[in-house]
Amino acid sequence: MANWKLYTPDGTTELLPGQCAYKTSVENSICEVFEDFGYKVVETPVMQFYDAYTTPSGTIAQEVMYKFFDRDGRILVLRPDITTCIARMASGKLSDGIIPKRLYYSGKVFRYADRLYDVSCEFCQAGIELIGAKTDEADAEVISCAIEALLSTGLEKFQIEVGQVEFFKGLIAASNISDETSEKIRALIDKKDSFAIEQLLKDMDIDEYIKNLICKLPILFGDIDVLDSIDLSRLPKQSKDAILNLKNVYSVLCDYGLAKYISFDLSLVQGINCYTGIIFKGITHGIGYSICSGGRYDGLCGEFGSDLPAVGMAIETDRLISVLSRNDEMEHAQSSDLLIYCEDNRLKYRLLKSLRHEGYIAEDYVLGGNFNDALSYAKNAKIHGVMNISNAEDSVTIHNLEDGSVSECDLCELLGEEE
Repeated sequence: MANWKLYTPDGTTELLPGQCAYKTSVENSICEVFEDFGYKVVETPVMQFYDAYTTPSGTIAQEVMYKFFDRDGRILVLRPDITTCIARMASGKLSDGIIPKRLYYSGKVFRYADRLYDVSCEFCQAGIELIGAKTDEADAEVISCAIEALLSTGLEKFQIEVGQVEFFKGLIAASNISDETSEKIRALIDKKDSFAIEQLLKDMDIDEYIKNLICKLPILFGDIDVLDSIDLSRLPKQSKDAILNLKNVYSVLCDYGLAKYISFDLSLVQGINCYTGIIFKGITHGIGYSICSGGRYDGLCGEFGSDLPAVGMAIETDRLISVLSRNDEMEHAQSSDLLIYCEDNRLKYRLLKSLRHEGYIAEDYVLGGNFNDALSYAKNAKIHGVMNISNAEDSVTIHNLEDGSVSECDLCELLGEEE
C-alpha cells in the first residue's frame, strides 16, 4: 500500500512563502478595486448543503462536486462556486429591502478536474455580485469593475468578450425548435461547427434570415460592427432586445473609456439555463482558459425565495497569477528587517516589542547558538540587519547586512526610554 503522507492530493497545490506573497499582493489589488466600486466583503462556508446546488438555475454538474455526508446523513459538498451561496445570503440574512446590494468575495471553490483540459481541483476566485438592479448600467458596472481589477494587477493585454444568451434563446423560440435540437445546436456552436448546424436545420421550416443567423453564430464575433451587421427589424423581440442591451452596455463602457477592452461574441451560449442576459469572459495571451467570467442570472435568487435580478463576475485568481508570473519575476516573501540576539530574555522581549510597535519586522534568534551562528542565519535568511545585545549594557551593536557596516546605538533610545 502506497504511503501518501509525503504528497498532496491530485489537483491541489502548496504555495511557498514567495508564492503566497505574490498571490496576496494580487488579491489585495483586486479587492481594493472592488471596495472602490462600493462592494462590501462577505464570507460563506466552504461546506454547503448539496441541495443548494440542485436548483434549475444552477450551472454546476453534480458529477464534478466533492460530496460527503454529515453525521445526520445529509449530503454536503465543498462549494463548487460562491455565487450560489451569495444569492442565498441576499435572499435570506440580507433581505432588508435595501437594493441594490454590492457584495464581493475572495476564496476557494472545489470541483473535480476535467482531465482533458485542467489539472486543478481547487480554484481561487475573487468576484462581485450586484443584486437588485436590472439595467444596462448595472451590466456595464460589473464589466468595468472586472476590467479595472485586472488592470490593477499589472495585466495590460486582455479582452472581455461579451455575448447575450437571450439572442440565441429568441432565435430558437421563434423557430419552434425543440429543446433536444436546441441543445444539439448549442453544442455545435461551442465546437464552431457551422456546417453541422446548417445540415441539422436545412430541412426545417424556419425563416431564412433567422436560419442563416443560427448557422452563422459560431463566427459572429468581433468589434461593434458584428452587432451593426444584424438587421434588427427581422429579429424576434427577445433577440432584438438582447442586441439593444449589448449596444447600450457598450455605449456606457465607451463613456467610461474602456471600449478598447471590449469585443463581442454571440456564440457565447454556455450556461443558458443559468444566465438570463449578458454573458462575458476575459481572455489573454499565453493561457488556454478564461481569466474571468460573468453574466446576468436573474433567476438564481428566486430559487431561495427572493425574486431579485442579479449580475456578477468572478476572476480566476490562480489563472491570472500564472499569466502575471510569466511577465514579472515572482517576488520573494518580505524579508525581516532585524534579527535580535540577546542573552537577557526580558530585555530582548522589551526590545522586540518596541521595534514591532514602530513597524519593524523583527525576529528573535531562537536556535540557542552564539552570535556568529545568529549572523550566519540572518545572512542565509536575507534579513536586513542584526542587533547584538550580549549583556545588559547601554549600547547595541547593529550589523547592517545590506552594506556590511557596523554601528552602535543607545539601548534606551531604542526602547523609547529616558536615560
